[in-house]
Amino acid sequence: MTTRIALAVLHARLYAQRRIVVYACVAAFLAGFVQPDGLAAPLFLCSLLGITTALAQSPGLHPHLDSCEQSAPLFGRHLARAKALVPCAAATLAVGVYAVAEALRGTPDVAMTFVLVLGAVVPATLVALSATIRRGAPRVLYVAFAACVAIAAYALVSRTHSLIAELSLCAIVAFVALRQYGEALGRYDPI
Repeated sequence: MTTRIALAVLHARLYAQRRIVVYACVAAFLAGFVQPDGLAAPLFLCSLLGITTALAQSPGLHPHLDSCEQSAPLFGRHLARAKALVPCAAATLAVGVYAVAEALRGTPDVAMTFVLVLGAVVPATLVALSATIRRGAPRVLYVAFAACVAIAAYALVSRTHSLIAELSLCAIVAFVALRQYGEALGRYDPI
């Protein structure tokens, strides 16, 4: 997959979903500005925003983008990587806006909170992507798995106080989730 194709998919999807991204950033800023110190609020709020932006990638919500992507010379796993950039970029932006709001408020350790929250938000978002191509109980199950990733990341940080353990778990989950999403797209659209 070329970088141009990935950037084109990212640009087109972000443009089509600009309202969702703006609303997510506004919610993150407001919550970051009024929320008391702690890791639970940014981790769970930004994970929820990441899951929401991932679910906005569902086929049929933007039929013109779906037809363009299906006609592009992409394999299922390449399309999965390109489509995964969109909710991950939106979630990263929301985490960044939350961190800016915390910094404006004068919260200590904003950089550490940013790293911990981003480490949990990206895998939760990637797990939620698999819900976009499913219906019924499997869709609900993938959304629940995404929430469980955020809960597990928070539990690791709050219980063990280990940044390495949380980031290691989240890196493994993110890799497996992106791989599984690519294989699922390849199954539905075998080129």
